[in-house]
This record gives sequence, structure tokens and C-alpha cells, in this order.
Amino acid sequence: MPLDDSRPLPAGKLPNELLDRFLKAMDCTDPSVLVGPRVGEDVAAVSLAGEDTLVLKSDPITFATDAVGYYAMVVNANDLATSGARPRWMLATLLFPPGTLPGRVRQVMLELQQAASQFGVSLCGGHTEITDAVTRPVVVGQLAGTVSRSRLIDKRKMRAGDQVLLTKGAAVEGTALIAREFAPRLLELGLRQEEVEQCRRFLTDPGISIVREAGIAADCKEVRALHDVTEGGVATALRELGAAGGHRLRVYPGRIPVFGPTARICKLLDLHPLGLIGSGSLLIACGPEGSPGLSEDLHEAGIPVACIGEVLKEGSGVEALQREGGRPAPWPAFETDEIARLYSQ
Repeated sequence: MPLDDSRPLPAGKLPNELLDRFLKAMDCTDPSVLVGPRVGEDVAAVSLAGEDTLVLKSDPITFATDAVGYYAMVVNANDLATSGARPRWMLATLLFPPGTLPGRVRQVMLELQQAASQFGVSLCGGHTEITDAVTRPVVVGQLAGTVSRSRLIDKRKMRAGDQVLLTKGAAVEGTALIAREFAPRLLELGLRQEEVEQCRRFLTDPGISIVREAGIAADCKEVRALHDVTEGGVATALRELGAAGGHRLRVYPGRIPVFGPTARICKLLDLHPLGLIGSGSLLIACGPEGSPGLSEDLHEAGIPVACIGEVLKEGSGVEALQREGGRPAPWPAFETDEIARLYSQ
């Protein structure tokens, strides 16, 4: 007997009847995919003929409920793009709480498929389950991509004297996420409906994807390292960049762009924008000879970019200055992302 789409799903794996129906509506036409998604398959298989380097990435989406499929595709593609790799194949594990309706599962699958098409990724397998281990939808993505070995970007190539650039501004993802998950609270605090809608659109404008700017940066021979801003915001991402590259960084906090809507939301909710989840911003370590040309290329592509500091000698940590040649400034540290603190409240 066909399953009733209006009835909540029981705990356990998604019933094969539904899984088969949903998967048949999704295309996987990449000729390199030898074994794709279908009922009964335990793995995906791809051909790597002629490729030098396979790059792998896995990341879960645990905060978002709205557009969770899109988030899953973008945050994994972002990390892959920082290596210079082209995102190619994705596996997705979808976990839903008991009581979820079939239409909700199908919606997330469609979001994933649409995002995959946008980024040229083949969604070639995964797992779907209803479980009381989660209280809201969780999507765990595993993305694979390829890059020739000569074009692989390795943060360990950073050098003293490299300039540190930041695209867009702080907390792009956090701005969109808060507007989508906490809209009633923002309205109660005095934000206008049109301002909430503007912040919701941060998901795509300026956008939480850094794949495009990473591609532009990867074409610059002077680029030594790329790092996307995620949990912990710009403050944490800079520490991570320095640690991965084995160098201490000098940063000028006053140069870090913060969009006006982001600043207003953070003020209303008592959040620090530099500690707020920030997919959509790319950190770039670039040699001083190539930095002006790269900045010009990014601006011509419509991507804002600012020079916020430089790479120092080998070591670790972040040294903040009020201005060049000025007095030291405090550099914030966040044990947890500001969005997690907001959820805990």
C-alpha cells in the first residue's frame, strides 16, 4: 500500500518507496559517476582518470532549519574552494526528528539538488533517516573535488610580508541566519519588516558562497593561502589561518568591514559581529606584489575586498593594532560562536 504523504514518518531509515520516488526525481548525469544514488546502493563510485589530486570535505549544518539544503551545499563547497579545487561530487546524510512529514524531506532533497546544479556538483548518494537523536533537521555533507597538484593551495606556503585580505564583510551568514530563525524576536526589538527581509536576503546577496572569489584568487600566482570564515567568525578564522600557515598575523580591527544591517542586528541582540558565524567572507594571504591586482580583479567582479592586515614571522596568534604604527588593540576570543550563545538564550 502506498505511503500517505500526509502522515508523519516513523523513526528509522526513510521508507524505500519514498526514497525511490524522491531519488528518481533527481538527476545525476555526470559521466564520471559510475555508481550513483539509488535504493540498495551502499556507496557512490567516481572515475578519477586524468586528475592529479582529490580533495575531500565534510561539514554538518546544525543551526539552520530554513534553506538547510542550500546551506549544506554552500559551506562544503566553500571549504573545498579554498584549496583551489573544483567541487564535483557530494554525499549527504539527512537526519529528521520524529513527526517530520514526507514533504519536508522532499523539500530538503530538492534544495540540495538545486544548489548542486548551481555549483556544478553531482549529488551522487547519501543516507536519509528519521531519528529522535535530533530535534530539528540536520544535514551532513561530504563533498569531493579535484585540482591539479600544481594549483593546489596549501596554507603552509604563507610568508612574512604577505597581505591579509577579507572579502565582503563580517558575519554575512550570521546576518541571514538570525533573520531567518529569529525574525519575531527582531521585530519585537524594533527592527522593521523590510529590514528583516533585507537581512534574510544576505543568504544570496551578498551571499554566503565564496566559491566565485576563491576561483578568482586561485588564479593569482601570489596567493599563498585561502580560508573561509565559519563558526567563531572573523576573530576565530584569523587565528585558524595563522595556525594553519604557521605564522603570526597582524590585524587592524578598524579595517574589517561590517555591513550596516549586521551591525544593527548585533546591537539589538548584544552580539559581537567578529564572533558571529561568517560564511560568505574569504580570508586571503597574498604577496604584496599581487595584492593590488587581485583586489582590482575582485572589485571588477563586484566583490568587495579590504586589506585588514599582514603576515608576520613564524609563530601563532593574532596581534591587533588600532592603526598602522598605532597602539595595541584587544583581539576578541570566543569559546563558542555568537549564534550558539543566541540559541542557548
